[in-house]
Amino acid sequence: MARSGSSTAASPRSRLRLRLVGVAALGALGLAALWRTFGTAWVLAAAAPGACLAGYAWINLPANHRPGDGAPQPRLGPANAITLFRGWLASVLAGALAAAPPHPWVPVALFAGAVGLDAVDGAVARRTRETVLGARLDGATDALAVLVGAAVAVALGALPAWYLLAGGVWYAYAGSLWRRRRTGAPVYELPPSRLRPFVGTAQFLVVAVALVPGGPGGSPPLTAVAATALAALLASFARDWAAATGRLGRDDPPLAAGRSRD
Repeated sequence: MARSGSSTAASPRSRLRLRLVGVAALGALGLAALWRTFGTAWVLAAAAPGACLAGYAWINLPANHRPGDGAPQPRLGPANAITLFRGWLASVLAGALAAAPPHPWVPVALFAGAVGLDAVDGAVARRTRETVLGARLDGATDALAVLVGAAVAVALGALPAWYLLAGGVWYAYAGSLWRRRRTGAPVYELPPSRLRPFVGTAQFLVVAVALVPGGPGGSPPLTAVAATALAALLASFARDWAAATGRLGRDDPPLAAGRSRD
């Protein structure tokens, strides 16, 4: 009887893993379909961040549950599917670091799709079910899109190299909180913030404008705007890190599984 119960409990997790493997296979097939148009170098460069995002999703599959509920959902759900598609678009954009795009507007279109669908997956999650996994994938995908988009813009000379911090700060933040959890240090839920979404959107706009062919990329005004946006982002992450680690003073109990910005 114990064996049967154990098998039943493991079944939803197995189905969830199989679904993620299926999604990853679709992503690989999608990249293969781009080979004739984009070339080998582009596809290989795109495969690396795509594999990293798939690995991140795999590691965090146990978090595919509602906040406060420890039972994993057996399905990824439409919101997570949209988020993973956003990550696929951002991964495809990374190919521009290795080869010239078939059309100058391709990087803009890929980046616009990756960040424009951010509002869609959030709306779908609120209408269906919000999960801890979804929140983590959303943050990771946003960071990937900004990092890759900024790297392409820097390679084109449209943004200064220091703006790469906008994409890298999330990894430092998430890595720090991951290490705290591993060592048993407390991690707290973030307080609501009206400015946080605007700060993130500002990074999307800076990169999108920088990628526009014949646009203001590399100009002093755009560099000044990028510096302001980056400063706001770094300040936002510094505040969130202080809140998530309890350095601002917390009366509430720490999170059991971590539902912070990462």
